[in-house]
Order: sequence, then C-alpha cells, then structure tokens
Amino acid sequence: MKNYIGAPLLSALKEAFPAAEYDSEAAQPAVYIPAAELTALLIFLRDDARFGFARLENLTSADYKTYFEMVYHLFAWGPNVWITVKVKLDHDAPVVPSVTGVFPGAEFEEREVYDLMGIEFSGHPDLRRILLAEDFTGHPLRKDYKQAAPPRVPRLRREGGRVYAAD
Repeated sequence: MKNYIGAPLLSALKEAFPAAEYDSEAAQPAVYIPAAELTALLIFLRDDARFGFARLENLTSADYKTYFEMVYHLFAWGPNVWITVKVKLDHDAPVVPSVTGVFPGAEFEEREVYDLMGIEFSGHPDLRRILLAEDFTGHPLRKDYKQAAPPRVPRLRREGGRVYAAD
C-alpha cells in the first residue's frame, strides 16, 4: 500500500502556498493548486528537504465535461511517500504550464495528454501529436469527441465454398 503525505507536511505546504487546497481528512489527500502556481509548487516539492519529491511518477488528465483536471503523482524516495497534485482547467481553453523544466521526463506524457485530450502545455519544448497523425481531427479521449462513422463495408456470407454479398 502506498503511503501518502501526512498532515504536518500538508500544513507546511499550505503555509508556503496559501492557494493550495486539500482535504486533511482524506487517506490519500490530493493538493489542488491554481495553474499559475503549479511550477513553483513542483519545484518546492522537489527541492525542499522536508519533502524531497524527486520523482514525477506520472501525469494524466481527466475530463469532467465542465472542466479538465491535470493530475501529477510524485514520489519521495527517502520517506517513501506519495503526493497527488491536481490543477483544474477551463474546459473551453485548457492551458497549463509545462513541467518539463522541473521534471524533464514529463515531455512525452504531456504530448500524450495534448494529443488525446487537447490540453495545451505552455512552454513545452516540442508540443505536437505523439500517437495520432498530425492531420487527425479532434482529441479522442474528450467526452465531447464525436467519432466519424466508419466506412460502409458489405457483409459477406459463405455457401458451399462460394462467397456472396449478404446485403
């Protein structure tokens, strides 16, 4: 089972970042931070000796129809603890700062989120599609994505070694 950051460190985090919000009663508290403070918070979590979150385990996003949420999972080796950082984004214009300057390994994960969800990462060194073709229209993991109808393929039936169109 994963150990998550405890109440004393959450309080210290709140002192350093008054805009941070979290549920202190939750067993696995997530820290919500405005997009403008994300980079500063991640640098603080990585560099402050009390925290030491030197590993960005992964980043992902969620579509809640009215807003997007960016989710960052960080790990600290020494105390063997985790923290989840979340950023709520406007659904009509989702933009968040790139964290590649803090965690260089985030480059491909940010490109994946951009490709599949359409979230822009300001300051990203190479923000382009990574899984889909450059001319692909839309972002297929969004809840409002409408897939184009597949081409009509005739059904076939087999009788006595011969193949016939079933239509």
